[in-house]
Order: sequence, then structure tokens, then C-alpha cells
Amino acid sequence: MRRKHLSSAVFALALMAWPIGLAWGADTLKLVYEDRPPYYITAKNGDVRGLAIDPVKSGLEKAGIEPKWVVSSAKRQIAAIKANREVVCSPGWFKKPEREIFAKFSNSIYQDRPQVVIARTDNVHRIPHKTLAQLFKDPKLRIGAKLGYSYGTFVDRLLGQHRPAMVRSAQDTGGLVRMLLGRRFDYMVAAPEEVSSLADSLGVAGNDITSVIMRDIPPGNYRYLMCSKSVSDEILRRFNEALAFTSK
Repeated sequence: MRRKHLSSAVFALALMAWPIGLAWGADTLKLVYEDRPPYYITAKNGDVRGLAIDPVKSGLEKAGIEPKWVVSSAKRQIAAIKANREVVCSPGWFKKPEREIFAKFSNSIYQDRPQVVIARTDNVHRIPHKTLAQLFKDPKLRIGAKLGYSYGTFVDRLLGQHRPAMVRSAQDTGGLVRMLLGRRFDYMVAAPEEVSSLADSLGVAGNDITSVIMRDIPPGNYRYLMCSKSVSDEILRRFNEALAFTSK
């Protein structure tokens, strides 16, 4: 009898010492993303990394949650989360009231640097404006914008208020830059992290674009892990706690 009680005690202590979230096997979570450097990058060896992915990977690992990364367009990501037919999340989204109707959000995973205006180097003299509000009021200049994309609360509000001449496209940021170089419009708004990455990928053409800092642009937007309602509050709680630990 003694030996049986001793064995039970040792087993119980072993379970207590085992990392939380891993005792009975790690949970799995499907994560959908679209290749978009520097936020989302699929390396040649298949590894997934980037500014919006690295903190998520660290948080999930600490929380004992195994990620299943799947490449998907932004449109399909939103559709999957809205449909709520599976436990799925996508990293790097801005949190907006209309999205909170159909999605759950984690704590912030990354904060962008303040956005900048991107223009052609040979055309930047046409942008003497000091604020984004002044620029959006200029009827002679056209902005290029991604269809259905949010630029964050501040820029979205100014776009709605001043309604600048706009060329909308389903192209990603790289495609928009090529349209800018092709003189389809005069400027665009982007995060400086993307500009640096695009300039590298464009090579010589990178010298043909330049960034303009506007005085009224606030600190960068926070990005979050956006999940379907099927993702349990417990999973998000564990992730948020792990995220706070890894960011210290």
C-alpha cells in the first residue's frame, strides 16, 4: 500500500511540474496569412516569419498552442472568420468596431511606426503639404488605395471627411507601388516598414520612390490577432498571458 501511495504522489508532482498547456498535448490553432513583407514572409525553407508573425509564434509556443499556418488572401481570411465555421485566426489586423461584431481580438501584437506618404521622386515637388489633411484637400492630386483596406482610424476618418480624388485597386502594396511608378496616381499612404521592404525588392526602381512625413500623422496603428468567434476565450486568455510574458 505504501508503495502505491508513493507512486501516486510522484505522478502528481510530475504533472504539476509539467509546463501549463503541454500536460495533455498542445492545442492546435489554424492561422491564415498572406505573404506581405515585412509583416508576413514565407521563407524558402517553409518557415513563416515577419513583424506580425514573430510575436504570435512566440506567444503560441509559450502558451502551448501549436500553430497551423495556411496561406490565404486577405479577402478569404475575412470570409473564413466571418463564417465562423472553424477555429481560425489571422495575425496583424487592425481592430475596428465593425470587425468586433464578427471577430474576437487578442491583445496587441505589434505597433506600426507612424505612416508616411509615398510619392515618385520626380513628382514629390507637387506635395509641399505639411499635413495629411492638407494633402487630402488638394483636388489636383490623386491617392492610390487598396480596395476594402483599412489604413487605421485616423487616415480612414480623413479619407471619409475630405474625399480626395482616389484610384482604388485590388493590388497589394507592391502592386500599388508599381501603379504609382506607372503614373496611375500621385501618392499613397503606407507604413515605413513596408516602404523599406519594397524598396529592397524593387531594386533600382526603389530609387524612384520617396517618403514624405506629415506632421499630423499620429503614432502607428496597433495590430492584433483576429479570430473567429469559435476560438474559445480560454485560448485567447492563454495567448494574451503568454504574449505579455514574452514581450517583457
